[in-house]
Amino acid sequence: MPSSSSVHEQLTDILVRVVGCPADAVVPEANLKELGTDSLTIVETAEELGRRFDVYLSDDTVDTLVTVQDAIDAVVRHDGSTPPARSGRVPTTLESPAPPVRDEEHVRRRRLGERLIILFVLLGAGLGAILGFGGSALIEATGLGSVNLPPISNPTTAPTSSPTDTPTPEPTETTTPDASKPKPTIKVSKEQVSPGERFTIQGTFAGAGEGAELQIQVKDEGSDWDDFPIETTTRSGGKFKTQIYTSRTGDRQFRLLNKKTDEATPAVTVQIG
Repeated sequence: MPSSSSVHEQLTDILVRVVGCPADAVVPEANLKELGTDSLTIVETAEELGRRFDVYLSDDTVDTLVTVQDAIDAVVRHDGSTPPARSGRVPTTLESPAPPVRDEEHVRRRRLGERLIILFVLLGAGLGAILGFGGSALIEATGLGSVNLPPISNPTTAPTSSPTDTPTPEPTETTTPDASKPKPTIKVSKEQVSPGERFTIQGTFAGAGEGAELQIQVKDEGSDWDDFPIETTTRSGGKFKTQIYTSRTGDRQFRLLNKKTDEATPAVTVQIG
């Protein structure tokens, strides 16, 4: 069973890194919300605290955390809760997220769909050949194939037209792509940060207006773009601004994706560590 002092020490380290509060402000009677936590960061704090002491803090327990002492007692007097078989929580950014694992069931269904498409194509081709052969046989059976149609004769005199009768073609309007439409922009407040240090990402989706849903994506060397566990929305004029942090070190690329139009900003690189 961990001591209150060791839990207090670890909780202080977590809160300083997550919400950026002063270490001397993390006293037992301090209110967690007054220290800067919100509904997202209190969950991240509880999960990181439980990970460090190898305990699981249930959702009901997290909902009762009001002060620093409440969080300390939740670990010291742990009620024995165990995590569910499949957790629906978003992983905290203090943890190093594992690379995405391909869902075998999804792959199996996709391959089954591809086989069904090929089967439908082959059936369609076979049905078309049968109908073509049957139509030809029907024409021969009814004798329609032997009907002689009268030849088409050329007119004896070709109609003449004066030059004045020739209609003048009307000018057609041509459209050119709007090359002046501004492209999405993005920039970061810092190009190098420490693990767990917050930094700001901001920019503009011109034409997106207000309220467009944006997904932050991250890409590490040798991997594809993956969804970062943070979303935001555009403000007036398509502008966006949000803060994120991560403990995974190395050069990491970030961008924002408009979930409705699949339009993405250019990528920016931030060195972590």
